[in-house]
Amino acid sequence: MICIPITSPDTESALADIKKANNIADIIELRIDYISNLDLKKLIEAAEKPVIATNRRKADNGKFEGNEEERLAVIKQAIELNVDYVDIEIDSDHNDIIKNKKNSKIIISYHNFKETPTNIEEIFNKLKSANAYIIKIVTTANKLSDNLKIIELVKKSKKPVIGLCMGPLGEISRILAPLYGSFLTFASLDKGKESSPGQIPAEILRNIYRINDIKPGFKIYGVIGDPISKSKGYIIHNSLFKKEKLNNIYLRFQVEDLKEFMENFSNLLAGFSVTMPHKQQIINYLDDIDLTAKKIKAVNTVVNKDGKLIGYNTDLIGAIKAIGAKTEIKNKNVTILGAGGAARAIAVGILAKGGKVTILNRTVEKAEKLAKELNCSFGSLKNFESVKTNILINVTSVGMYPNINATPIDTKSLKNIVVFDAIYNPEKTKLLQEAEKNNCIIIGGKEMFINQAAEQFKIWSGKEPDIEFLRSI
Repeated sequence: MICIPITSPDTESALADIKKANNIADIIELRIDYISNLDLKKLIEAAEKPVIATNRRKADNGKFEGNEEERLAVIKQAIELNVDYVDIEIDSDHNDIIKNKKNSKIIISYHNFKETPTNIEEIFNKLKSANAYIIKIVTTANKLSDNLKIIELVKKSKKPVIGLCMGPLGEISRILAPLYGSFLTFASLDKGKESSPGQIPAEILRNIYRINDIKPGFKIYGVIGDPISKSKGYIIHNSLFKKEKLNNIYLRFQVEDLKEFMENFSNLLAGFSVTMPHKQQIINYLDDIDLTAKKIKAVNTVVNKDGKLIGYNTDLIGAIKAIGAKTEIKNKNVTILGAGGAARAIAVGILAKGGKVTILNRTVEKAEKLAKELNCSFGSLKNFESVKTNILINVTSVGMYPNINATPIDTKSLKNIVVFDAIYNPEKTKLLQEAEKNNCIIIGGKEMFINQAAEQFKIWSGKEPDIEFLRSI
């Protein structure tokens, strides 16, 4: 179930937000501590879904400014108004609240805004010992494995439990915890209306992740990278899973420590995408890789086949299909900006199609090393104007959101050539904008992204996806 907290500054705007929340929430939480000129009766009556009344003190990252007696008095008022649930902290005077709960159900809660403590089992047992209807344990994830600690508590609890992690690294728990039995997960009404760090907009949880529709026995897929917050793969793959009626879910994993991730998560996932900076290092953790990935020495797709992790590379297919749809590659002079895993993949594909490749990079030594392996030319980004080019391919991150006004080279010399930028956010980079002004044929990274994602989906599911459907997404 999805619970939307109402964090409005006054009763009037809270009523407007409750009206919106009625359309998408399963439960509504009134964050009383946020709301001035409080008309609690009117707010409770406006909600068409069950209501949780919460009045959080400042010590618990809340906004209530009165003393403890005043704070608890508001909670008791909500009980008198027959609110469905009240949330009360384990270290507050909860016994009196529980004793006089009347028709309201009590949620006894623990929050930690700094960490997921090592004595989390002890804290969980203390929560269980309180005579509450629901126990709630919310901590901050400082590493991905913290999510698993909370999910394990959720899975083994015999009482109704709300469990999740806060912060950027806690995002996956907000999606997975309800699938493993958490009574609910919290989601914001809109961006900017979160009641705690890391909340996902409710519309995305419901319509993209489909957390109310996923059934037991689901398979987990995802993307690993650092950074990962701007990745849009979760939209593509979850939409495909929905279209094909597959009981799968695709998440974003912010992986700073690849070793830790593989030790804790690799067996849980049916497959995953790999993005910067892990495409080459991931090979060390796989049981096998296909011939194309071996040639490229980089993996962007992993599938778990009966416990064995097999690596593939779909970047090559994605890029070559995108470029080949606009121009012939054979005998063309192709200049590639960048010397990382994606550059290698595309260079291998271009050479296989009969193109002539020059690799330019800010660090010339990296360009030279790659060029020697592939038997092609190399140089510095500064030398672009002197390199004969029919097709220009950018696989650096220069120009990617949020640095959208940057270009990897001086664009003055871009005239009457084909320019392909692998970046897909923004859809039309500054490099492509300038190239278009100079009568160039431009290709955005969206096409590469769509083609490589389609190939990933095929590897994972055995199904051929509808490319036009992907474009519509």
